[in-house]
Amino acid sequence: MNNLLIEEEDYQGLQASIDGYENFDNIMLAQRLEKHELIEFRRIAAYLYKGNNRWKQSVDLCKKDKLFKDAMCYASESRDTGIAEDLIAWFLENQYHECFAASLFQCYDLLRPDVILELAWRHNIMDFAMPYMIQVVREYISKVDKLEQAENVRSEEEQKAEERPIVFAEPQLMLTAGPSNMMPPPQAPSPQPPYGGPAYPGMGGGVPTYGYSM
Repeated sequence: MNNLLIEEEDYQGLQASIDGYENFDNIMLAQRLEKHELIEFRRIAAYLYKGNNRWKQSVDLCKKDKLFKDAMCYASESRDTGIAEDLIAWFLENQYHECFAASLFQCYDLLRPDVILELAWRHNIMDFAMPYMIQVVREYISKVDKLEQAENVRSEEEQKAEERPIVFAEPQLMLTAGPSNMMPPPQAPSPQPPYGGPAYPGMGGGVPTYGYSM
């Protein structure tokens, strides 16, 4: 089906076929399409390379056909700083200053501010890079402010902890103590009188006779 669409030069149908079906060799089709005489088919080739994580081939093919928007989108999707910075340097070498400024925001989170500042200064186009640099400075100031606020909060908490008095636990007095669960100590048994001694206080000693004289 893809071969028939290529022969009929139906690039829209080919794009729909690629998005709807996966049972074909993506790389082989991309290699075939990148040499096609129509730019729309070469654009599909770059799209296929992107889908197979061949980001550099995809971006290079877009640069060759001056598909600047696609090149910036694919460089951003690659999440590769090297690819993004190479594309920006290529824009400057070919004096595509507007594309340079647009790519600064398309690939914003991949770029290194010092590299961009150097490139803009070397090519004398600081005006094109200034909006990007202002945004970068603003973000750095916001991050520093958040760190400073967090540090101030931490210092205040530590100072309060140091000023807080230390309270030692005092022993509780017996008068104010609550009821105790302790059992009363056992009482010692009363001593038994010795043999022949008085059984009760006031009674005489000896063995009782019970009416009989001894």
